[in-house]
Amino acid sequence: MARPSFKTFLLLTTIITGAVFFNKYAIKDGLIFFPESFMKLGNYLFIKAESFGGFMEKIKNFNRLASENDKLKQNQEAILGLKARVDDLEDENGFLRRSGRIAQKFDHPVVYAGIFNLNLAPAGYNVLLNKGAQDGVSVDDVVVTAEGILVGKIQKVMRNFSRVLFVSDPELKITAKTLNSGTTGIVRGALGEGMYFDFVIQEDEIKEGDVLISTGNDMFPPALVIGSVENIEVNATQIFKKIRIRPAIKDTQLGRVLVIKLNK
Repeated sequence: MARPSFKTFLLLTTIITGAVFFNKYAIKDGLIFFPESFMKLGNYLFIKAESFGGFMEKIKNFNRLASENDKLKQNQEAILGLKARVDDLEDENGFLRRSGRIAQKFDHPVVYAGIFNLNLAPAGYNVLLNKGAQDGVSVDDVVVTAEGILVGKIQKVMRNFSRVLFVSDPELKITAKTLNSGTTGIVRGALGEGMYFDFVIQEDEIKEGDVLISTGNDMFPPALVIGSVENIEVNATQIFKKIRIRPAIKDTQLGRVLVIKLNK
């Protein structure tokens, strides 16, 4: 005959103990009563259960609020992203409107580009454009702003970016003239000192504040704004005046530019 399992034995013991307790404490004169300690325990457990229920409800509310807060943050980020995109489109449209007028003045095609790096290295300025050979950019192409201010010329071209020889780099030289008097000479870069206007004799008319533009007698298109006369040193023992130029690009916020393609 099979022996009863431990679980069966435990169940029978619990039933018998419960019956004895119920008969001794809960039934009096045919009515059901519970000991005071048992009632207190019941009330305590009821209150705790109620508190636990409220606690769980608070957790649910907290989770709901956290979820709503996350959605709100996502919406705010989406709005900021959209606003940034709108601002960028407005800036691009303004640039295209301004550069359209300049591009019409050149008998060359143009490439719209953006400067993503500009810093002064020991060997000179390091200026990088986000357009390269795959966009039709070539060495010696001229870089200008939408207002026709000279930035420099393309020095090196990679597949998808290019390096610019900056206007104040000592390697850059350009024939120029003053806008009012027409005094001519050659402008060369001088890094931190800006630029110098060379080969202007002592008798030539020029004064501080005069604007210099390209003559078009070299590889650079005519009428590009180069800068303005900042200082003039006159020495009777010298043939030429020493004229320092402030590059116009210093007063311009660089970002979007035009690359004038000299090689069609």
